[in-house]
Amino acid sequence: MRAAKLDQEKILVTIANNKAPAMNGHGPNYVKSNGQGKYNDGKPPLRAILGNSASQRQQDTSGVFHTPESSFKRPHHPRVMHPGQPRSTGVSVNHRLKVTPQSDARTPTPSGAPITPPASPENAQTTSAAKATYKEESLRVHGGQVPTGKVVTKPKAKVPLKLDPSFDPVSTLNFYCEANDFEKPAYNIFNKPPHLHCSVRIAGDVYSSYPQEFTDKETACQRTAQIAIQRIQHAESHQKRSACTFSDAEFIDGLYMELRKYPHGILGHKLEDWYGSTFRQHLPSHWYDLIIESNKIRVEHGIDPRIILFANDPGSGSSEPVRVSTTTLPQLVLPWQSSEGGSHDWNMFISYCDSTKRVWARMIDQIANFEELTKHIGRQMESPVFRQKVFKPHVQEVYLVEIPDGWNRVRVISVDEETCSCRCHFVDFGDVAMFHFEDLFQCPPQFLVLPAQAVCLSMYALDKFEDHPHAQQVLTKELDGQTVVAHVLTTEKQFVELGGAAQGVVENGKRRACLVATLYDTSTAEDIHLNDLVASRITKCTPAPSLSDENKIGKTTPILVSHINDDGDLMVLLRNDDLKFVERSIAQTVADLSAQDRVSYSDLLHDRHIFVCDESVDGVKQWFRGRLVTRPLNPEEETFDVYYVDDGRQRKTHISNIYRLEANNRALATFPPQAIPVRLHDVPEIAGQMLGRLRGLIPSRTEALLKVVAKDGAKPLVNVFIREDPESMYMCVNIGLRLEFEMASSIHPEKYDYTLESSNVQLPRRGSFSSVLSSQSSSSDLVATTPPVTPQKTPSARSGASTFSSLMLKDYEAIPAVGAYFEVRVAISINPGHFAVQPYKCYNQLQTLMKNLQDHCQEPAAKGVQPSQLAIGEAYAAPDSEGVYHRVSIHKIYDEIIHVRFVDLGDDGVIACDQLKTLNPELRKLPKMALPAQLYGIQLTDVVWSKENCVRFRQLSLGQKFIGIVRRMTKQKDGTRALCLELVDTSTPKDIKLHEILINEKHAQPETKEV
Repeated sequence: MRAAKLDQEKILVTIANNKAPAMNGHGPNYVKSNGQGKYNDGKPPLRAILGNSASQRQQDTSGVFHTPESSFKRPHHPRVMHPGQPRSTGVSVNHRLKVTPQSDARTPTPSGAPITPPASPENAQTTSAAKATYKEESLRVHGGQVPTGKVVTKPKAKVPLKLDPSFDPVSTLNFYCEANDFEKPAYNIFNKPPHLHCSVRIAGDVYSSYPQEFTDKETACQRTAQIAIQRIQHAESHQKRSACTFSDAEFIDGLYMELRKYPHGILGHKLEDWYGSTFRQHLPSHWYDLIIESNKIRVEHGIDPRIILFANDPGSGSSEPVRVSTTTLPQLVLPWQSSEGGSHDWNMFISYCDSTKRVWARMIDQIANFEELTKHIGRQMESPVFRQKVFKPHVQEVYLVEIPDGWNRVRVISVDEETCSCRCHFVDFGDVAMFHFEDLFQCPPQFLVLPAQAVCLSMYALDKFEDHPHAQQVLTKELDGQTVVAHVLTTEKQFVELGGAAQGVVENGKRRACLVATLYDTSTAEDIHLNDLVASRITKCTPAPSLSDENKIGKTTPILVSHINDDGDLMVLLRNDDLKFVERSIAQTVADLSAQDRVSYSDLLHDRHIFVCDESVDGVKQWFRGRLVTRPLNPEEETFDVYYVDDGRQRKTHISNIYRLEANNRALATFPPQAIPVRLHDVPEIAGQMLGRLRGLIPSRTEALLKVVAKDGAKPLVNVFIREDPESMYMCVNIGLRLEFEMASSIHPEKYDYTLESSNVQLPRRGSFSSVLSSQSSSSDLVATTPPVTPQKTPSARSGASTFSSLMLKDYEAIPAVGAYFEVRVAISINPGHFAVQPYKCYNQLQTLMKNLQDHCQEPAAKGVQPSQLAIGEAYAAPDSEGVYHRVSIHKIYDEIIHVRFVDLGDDGVIACDQLKTLNPELRKLPKMALPAQLYGIQLTDVVWSKENCVRFRQLSLGQKFIGIVRRMTKQKDGTRALCLELVDTSTPKDIKLHEILINEKHAQPETKEV
């Protein structure tokens, strides 16, 4: 906290009693210390504030944040003179304090009225009339009234889904769509009885019954409609909930009162739905932290692991009366000016920073007395005779504790009898620590004469930074251990009204300062405005949320899914301290808003972030930080496109629902946007039906787990895991979408798969090997014509980039290392020693390419090619025997007959030159997708494969998906290299190895190990 911050300090301030300073309680290494921090680096003594301009500074909050800071050098504070005030020629603080500023003739202050500093929550004093006006304005804001003369057209309110026991689920959905002018629900049936699957599309969202199976269409439709109703009701209940606008204390009190109605508690995983239905608000992100810190609610841990929340019995507290403290410290006399308009500039040493609203400092002119005290305490406590242990400490009593820095006076804040420990406040420094009972000693009366030295200050205009998650490190670096001039804005009268305690007052377990000040460093040629400096440093030190760090790859992160855009990207929020701060700040800002805070045209021109009231969900007010998509063009505009930076949505918003943010909450206005775009890994293209299915599966504000798999430019590729209901296990959204897509593709190949060329070829599916074994091929042709599904790497090295033709395709390069796992699909199957696989992660890319390739080649504008234009290795498009076009590379040229290699299949063929079509650049981006392969674990050398061997291997492998283990790389006769793969089917509870099936069925011999 404060240890070792004051070593090797020099006395730079003259002490009134002319006593040589001794020790200040920090041990013998600090004999020469007077409390001036070592970070002054030999700076000259502090002088008076130049111009004393704190209260006259223009309230331009945007200036600091629009000025880029290239380094951490402190900016110079501009000197602003009071009108008509002569500039002080004094060079000492004492001289400066004697000067009384002249009143401003242009802004006369009524005599008898206190000089109130600029409005700040800590010390603002308003009249009853002002309060009444504010309440009226607040009512107008929160009541949603629009200024007269502004006509706002609101969209038709959505009719909620209502259940009627007299109607079945299908009829209920029909009435729901009719009431909202939606298209009639569209049902889609997959597979054949008795394994039917069903999905229904409603207003763009798709709801599926998968993995449930049904024997008839009627049952499938009814059950799917029931699932859709449940999901719609769940989504509607979430949409009608606003972000939590309660303060921390209000949240705990409200939750406690409701929990008292449930003597058996509430399960933690059901708390979100229960709280939302009870309070019509979302849980705050930091709800668990608040509950743990509260003594009204207890958390018990069950199995699974689950938690249960209980309300503590109001009478469960200790019946022992609280003992009143018998030891008191005199109040520190603050150096107030006798005249009402006197300036309060105090020379202080900052000993500890708790937050921007609790900065602890000592008076420089009291340091000599404090050091004298600590010297005597140290001498007396060296003798064991004077060490009287405390066996039962009491709250508010003052004791002595010894730490490595020396002996210190502490006041007990709370006592925990179970652990025999207590929280103690260092009255001369300001920090708080835990101590065991045995560490406390009685404080003799002679050491209670000197008042507590630490003074609690609140930094003016930084009250919104109080709970900022990145403020502490900045405060420690910039203020801790510094000697400053505190320009106190609070008057003596206001100080008394706020509690009159130099160390602040404790309210609801939280300390509140009674003094508001602006801090200056005057040791340089120009004053350094430390309040502005701290605000700008906090802003600069706050990192934007990110999932792109290398250390996040492969790790699970709790998130909230806030939105899914039209490209299928998920906008997610990290559930961390930053999100908690944003949500708390939004709630505080909403409470402080008035009608006067609505934006004007000029505000929209320069404010970076705005505050938006969204009433699009059945009139429920939801508040978001926003950013204009485009700058306003003219003052007559009333509707703007606003991007919600913590949500990811974009909405048209009327100017009457837009409020200033930078003028109301500087900390929130400068906080980085929290919504992060991510992309699902290894899923079909998210568009149309699949986009609707994804949105139906993950409504807004869904809690989920996210695992980063890889990085794709600016958007991480992720797997997302959700619960479909509070009682269910986590399911992987990626796998669910992929399985449903493959299931649908196998039923409607003309819509989903351009790689099927004949009816005897099946798409890869996650069936067990028993289902694969039952599939018979009617074709005896050993050269498969299965389409491509993934890329290939050709090991033959290119001669160089300079000789690489632009008409050639790149080889697939992401070959795993030996021993690594490789998810593949078998594209062509000739025999166990000669087949081709495709990396399964590129399956969707290849599907898209095949679709685009068919469209390209069937256009009349598709260009042919002449034999004289051909070159070995160049890529073109050519049809197979079914008329489906594939990408091919030229292998050999025989006049009009061309020997080609199907680079995405792994097969060879012979075609006429006039069948070739040129490829456009977009069709050349994907590398070759077929990788030559051999089966591991069986004999391959000098083996003659029979027709039965080849047919059986083809039945087991063609079009199927496996986990391949790369065992080695082998060189083939044509000089190319092939992957030796161990193929494992993992779709069943027990892994099935393909080579073991062939060996058991006598279609192959086990590989002999070399001795």
